[in-house]
Amino acid sequence: MLLAVVLASALFLCSSASQGCFTYVGIKNIVYLIDNLQKDTSSNCSCSTDAADCLCLPISSGNCSTACFQEGLSQLSNSTVSTRFPLILNQVKRIVVALKSNKCGSFACEQPCNQTTTGNTLTFLKTLLESFQNENMRGKV
Repeated sequence: MLLAVVLASALFLCSSASQGCFTYVGIKNIVYLIDNLQKDTSSNCSCSTDAADCLCLPISSGNCSTACFQEGLSQLSNSTVSTRFPLILNQVKRIVVALKSNKCGSFACEQPCNQTTTGNTLTFLKTLLESFQNENMRGKV
């Protein structure tokens, strides 16, 4: 099943790379990660109470969140999430880079991460998912 998801995602990514601001594959990949990490206690931890045992990732409150997403995805790459889902995580990282280089909506900004809060893995992924969904809707309007 995982292999089928990865192959389908790669096919979609390659076939739609010329479209510039394509987020459909990223949305599917993040939903897959969220679904598979729901019951993982280290992904659901509290950054305010058990920050020492929790991977607390940057969450930007502003419109320019690309740098925070890139920073958070880099931290995820060095965590156990990367050992469980390396291909999917790398695809999501590449999609964020492509959205930034194609200057797609909120991913077009060049500001550093203006981190106002941190969130656990699931909170971070849900924030990234929301940005992907917003970008996807922008392309349909």
